[in-house]
Amino acid sequence: MIFQEVTIAEQSFMEHWLEIGKHWGVPKAMLAVHAWLLLKPQPQSTDDVMYHLNISRGNAHNMLLELVEWELVHPLKTLGKRQVLFVAEKEDWAMMTAILRVKKKRELDPFLTLDDWRQVHSDELSSGEHDGLDARLKSWMVTAQKLDRLAHLASREDESWWKRWMFSALRTK
Repeated sequence: MIFQEVTIAEQSFMEHWLEIGKHWGVPKAMLAVHAWLLLKPQPQSTDDVMYHLNISRGNAHNMLLELVEWELVHPLKTLGKRQVLFVAEKEDWAMMTAILRVKKKRELDPFLTLDDWRQVHSDELSSGEHDGLDARLKSWMVTAQKLDRLAHLASREDESWWKRWMFSALRTK
């Protein structure tokens, strides 16, 4: 990807962000837009994104909307102006919980529907012909439901609550 008018450090950060993000199943253009906005102290327009990242208006617009949906970018509209500016979420806890919510919705929630399928086919699965598949599915669902509850708690609580909870096990009398 060709970046225009960026420093060596910015270029390096953006390339590293793209490298990390390829494991998340996120479009490369979305990662580039997010990385670039993370580097910018001021809100940026779609035109700024297009120019600096050398991408089309449609691609820039779609990636910005996707980042807004993820709650990793916030749109800002000035009273009396039509142009929308975008700013990246830079608060660490808000950014991590936003990513967690999307990953849960896209990955864990569909996995949890497997329990409905298991219940519909429970008679066939419990017949013993499927090498304990029913028992394995039940076990998977218990773990997945625990993860679902943990993700729900993580998105509701603030960082200080989690730190108190995690470190409470380390406290002694």
